[in-house]
Amino acid sequence: MHKKKYNFKGGIDYSSLKKEQSNETVKNFLSFPKKFIIFIKHSLLQKNQLRVRINQKVLRGQPLSFGSETIVPVHSPASGYIKNISFFSFSENKSNEYIKIVIISDGEDKWIKLHPIKNYKKHTPEKLIRIIHKSGIIGLGGGKFPSSQKLKLSINKVHTLVINAVESEPFVTSDDCLFNNYLNEILVGCKIISWISKIKLVLIVVQENKTEIISKISSLIHNQLLFKLCLISNKYPGGSSKILIKALTDKEIPYKKHAIDIGFLVFNVATVYSIKRAVFNGEPLTERIVTFLGDKNFFHGNFWVKIGTPISYFLMHFKIQAYSDINIYLGGMLMGNKVFDLNNSTLQGQNCIFITSNKLINKKYTEYACIRCGFCSKACPINLLPQQLYWYIQSKEHDQTNKHHILDCIECKVCEQLCPSNIPLVKYFKYEKKIQHNINIENNRRNLSLVRFEKKQKRLFFNKKIFSKDDLFLKSNPILRINDFNSKKIEKTLNSFEIEENKKNKRKEIIQQAINRMKLKNK
Repeated sequence: MHKKKYNFKGGIDYSSLKKEQSNETVKNFLSFPKKFIIFIKHSLLQKNQLRVRINQKVLRGQPLSFGSETIVPVHSPASGYIKNISFFSFSENKSNEYIKIVIISDGEDKWIKLHPIKNYKKHTPEKLIRIIHKSGIIGLGGGKFPSSQKLKLSINKVHTLVINAVESEPFVTSDDCLFNNYLNEILVGCKIISWISKIKLVLIVVQENKTEIISKISSLIHNQLLFKLCLISNKYPGGSSKILIKALTDKEIPYKKHAIDIGFLVFNVATVYSIKRAVFNGEPLTERIVTFLGDKNFFHGNFWVKIGTPISYFLMHFKIQAYSDINIYLGGMLMGNKVFDLNNSTLQGQNCIFITSNKLINKKYTEYACIRCGFCSKACPINLLPQQLYWYIQSKEHDQTNKHHILDCIECKVCEQLCPSNIPLVKYFKYEKKIQHNINIENNRRNLSLVRFEKKQKRLFFNKKIFSKDDLFLKSNPILRINDFNSKKIEKTLNSFEIEENKKNKRKEIIQQAINRMKLKNK
């Protein structure tokens, strides 16, 4: 076993609380609901048209939408029929419009015809990437980036695969559960990815307090040169690829770059498992392990959940009736997003449903003025200056927030946890990120307009040059430079134009002379 323990700057130690959840890695199965609800972003669907219609019968794993190079198809989680297809917007975010597909299950759970590949080494990386793309595999750690696109970008660019099994959110143990129950399949998934990207070293990163998993992995990868086990300190947050790469290699991912750009390919452990199932078993992504997390009043545990299972079904299954007295979050207790509509459902990138009572979560804290204590800067795991960013946001200095890398913030809320003034810093950062996004859109629009203007000027110059008689105008105008064009072609055109003009002038002169002669005769 590799005994070196890696650490990273900042963060919060939740080790004492995590021990209470160490026995939550047992897998459980949830019975199938009668109704599934799939949400697909409408903006994606414009490029990614639907493949089903209302009342059409579907099988489990049947694609509901077409994919494109950067968008993966979405698959039916069960066999049954399409009851309804409609537009939908969540009350908490009206700006994003979704296509809502309601599937009624027939209870038989029939799969489409699967095409498993037992010996992946007989197939080219390109073919395996196509299979992963058609299976709808995305980053299941929360990134949601298409895995096929990530693999395509990594070929001949990376040397190390990093398997991210670090669950930074306190109490979430879905990846822990996968490792405990499906370790052999995860290692096969690592080998498939290594074959595709020609990788010679796989780093499996787990938290130092996962003693049972560490022991299992060590015994299985013993004497395998491809694998190396790395232990990282048990702090929140440790699951970000930026933090992992920095902790393991002391290298920082450059601003606006990815881990692939410095030779590292990072995959979440659930994504690796799904890639194995897609290639080796031929199964599209239709289910995943989700951690149910509740306070003392509610249940908790890990369950296999089909994609599209409504939240209301979970509440009904676990006999939770007092909806008005609880808060539900998709995601962990720190980074999760509150759910207002119980028709919301679990999608591919969601690994946790957090339920808590209003009494515990609705504590109101008074927000005081920043006292520049600097606690937030010391705790920030990616070396940002939250306090300074807050001041720039308050004074609307958007250039400065951009220069101080506001877009690099991973919204872990560590700064908020330590702030003695109770300032909801991440709330301000999210707002500023939207402003930066709009500024980028406006800048791109301006750049596009400038390019169009320059092209228009060139076209005008070309026309003026052809029809102008005065070359001095063109030579004296620095904007309209002849070198900007195909000079030979223009010179040729201009010469022919001058010859034609001379001919016209000569004809005019001849006609004028004839007219003069006629006038003299008449006299």
